Amino acid sequence: MDPFYTILLVAFLVSLIITIFNKMLIDQNLMKELKKDIKKYQAELKKNKDNLEKVKEIQPKMMNLSMKQIKMTFRPMKYYFIPILIVFSWLRKTMEGKTILSFGFWPYNLGWLGTYIIFSIFFSTFLRKILKLN
Repeated sequence: MDPFYTILLVAFLVSLIITIFNKMLIDQNLMKELKKDIKKYQAELKKNKDNLEKVKEIQPKMMNLSMKQIKMTFRPMKYYFIPILIVFSWLRKTMEGKTILSFGFWPYNLGWLGTYIIFSIFFSTFLRKILKLN
């Protein structure tokens, strides 16, 4: 298979797997609530940036919510981390030294990792929109 299409397919499949696991294992309603509350605290911080006492009161609350959000985000990773490491190891061995993308306006060529990153950003954004993830 052509290296370009291999990277394209792998980026899509890995993005799909990660997005599906996130959809299934993260409470989307709670995540939406946490984001809303964090945004509210950020607005309060901005409004009270000159009031040090108020800032000291708001920051721990916001940090607590952020930590909950981070824990929820990392929870699904324990299911797909090892398989994805295996996929990346295989990609590194099979695609090492191959130019996957080259641009006329850019003096450098992208190898497998740069190409994968570009495709995975596109696919994960697309899949998150389709599956309505927060």
